[in-house]
Amino acid sequence: MDTNTPAAVAVPPGARRRGRRTAALLGVVCASALLATACGGGGAGGKGSSDPAKPKLVSQLPAAAAKDVDHLTIGLPKGEPASVDPLQAIDYSTDLVISNLCDPILRLTPDFDLKPNVATSWKWTDEKTLVLTIRKGIKFWDGKDLTAEDVAYSMERSLGPGAITGGPLQLAKSASASGPYEVTVKFKSYDEQFVKQLAAPSYAVIEKAWAEKAGKNLGTAKGGLMCSGPFKFGSWTSGSAIELERNDAYWNPAYKAHAQRVTLKPLSDSSALTQALVSGEVDGAWEVPPAVISSLKSAKSGSLHYGPAFQYLELSVADSTSGPLADTNVRQALFKAIDRKGLADVVFKGAATPNYMSLPPSSRDKGAEDLYAAAAREYEKANAYDIDAAKKLMASSKAKGRTLKLVTMAGDETQSQVAQLIQQEAKVIGLSVAIDARQPLQYGDTFVNPSARKGVDLTLAVGFNQTTDPLELLGFLAVPGSAYNFGFDDPVATKAYNTARGIEDPRERAPYVLTLQKRFQSSYHDTSLVAPYEISYFSDKLTGATTSMAYMFTPSLALLGSPS
Repeated sequence: MDTNTPAAVAVPPGARRRGRRTAALLGVVCASALLATACGGGGAGGKGSSDPAKPKLVSQLPAAAAKDVDHLTIGLPKGEPASVDPLQAIDYSTDLVISNLCDPILRLTPDFDLKPNVATSWKWTDEKTLVLTIRKGIKFWDGKDLTAEDVAYSMERSLGPGAITGGPLQLAKSASASGPYEVTVKFKSYDEQFVKQLAAPSYAVIEKAWAEKAGKNLGTAKGGLMCSGPFKFGSWTSGSAIELERNDAYWNPAYKAHAQRVTLKPLSDSSALTQALVSGEVDGAWEVPPAVISSLKSAKSGSLHYGPAFQYLELSVADSTSGPLADTNVRQALFKAIDRKGLADVVFKGAATPNYMSLPPSSRDKGAEDLYAAAAREYEKANAYDIDAAKKLMASSKAKGRTLKLVTMAGDETQSQVAQLIQQEAKVIGLSVAIDARQPLQYGDTFVNPSARKGVDLTLAVGFNQTTDPLELLGFLAVPGSAYNFGFDDPVATKAYNTARGIEDPRERAPYVLTLQKRFQSSYHDTSLVAPYEISYFSDKLTGATTSMAYMFTPSLALLGSPS
């Protein structure tokens, strides 16, 4: 069975016509004794300064030998998932588990290319109709055939109001089985983002009859899942481990698991993760915090790896209607008071790129990268670290001397360091920052529950995209009513977003995206401070790891095995 055959892709008729985290910083770090060993030399961007050696980025380690591994223990990135229902596929650990249990409709490669998977091909038959051809021969763990009915049911769930990742102003109206192995999706109008999203865990295929019987227990420790992936759901002991068992009947030989069993352990605390990796208690982990790079570099149990990522370190304004940040000048002053290059070099140990807008470099449309790069250079100039300019913006503000509450995730040493540096840099321009470190579940609730943001001024998070499309992140941040829009409402921006979604050609789409981006960025509601690389650590007894951020969207656990 050829799983690499290029899919048939057709542009909808008429689509071309239509027009979603240095000098002063080093001084602060030294003064606060956070990273004293990193100090010395010139400041970032100043005379005598030099960038640290940037790590080589690798997307995939050499393939494992074709022999079984009895058992692997892997650290769950950033803690335990609340659920493994594809409707809740919004976080690192959730996505990793789902991607190894379930098959998405399309497949994302380690280099972020889109390939067939459950669907062997897709075609727009007109501007409002997308037809998917479903692969024959795929079976669920219980032996039942995966059919178009299961695919359509799974898509309908992901398109419904209960899906966090359904997307703002979702244009898809329905998905239905138009044949035993054919699904037809109907749209209000053409959506250029839609096909790209089909490789995400939120579009994982689950068995319809089983899911309907499971009801509210679907995706929980009690209910589990019924999917077709290379691993089966074994057990889930909350706070301890999720156990996966190999699916020996998996349909795709390229992703047949080497490990017979995998134990996934929640290790959100940086110190606990480091100790587990160094001691060999766990065989590997993704999302290694930059704060522990130095400790792991000297470890003898394995090796650090760096890969391309969709990530961004995001500082967001949680309340722009009241409090000190109701003043746009204060928001702009705060953003200009943060030395982003210093953050990348010192806190992230060179494993990140400084960024000066919400969109990370990874979100630029392929085919229009030059247009977005040119815009990024302008934002870098406008939002560059400039304490004098920040002080001038604060000069006439009534916010001077007031306190901002900044929410971070407890146990994340990197977030803690970043937050303390923001706290000290804000103090220089007359703002006080109180850090509210919340436990993982409460921290996650801050972003999806408005009541959890009461009294909060700022949130700090590492977020990620699922596609190389700027409209994904901007849709979540800048469109009213979307999941992560905390108060931005601009009719011109919304119109630009809606127009851009209907344009297939990336260069024709870019002017509308750039208009949306300009309107949103000028409001200073949100900014990415740096774009971190994917950092992972694996035992030298293992190879085959996907070391790009695509590990979240592929059966990455299945590829882990012995080098010989």
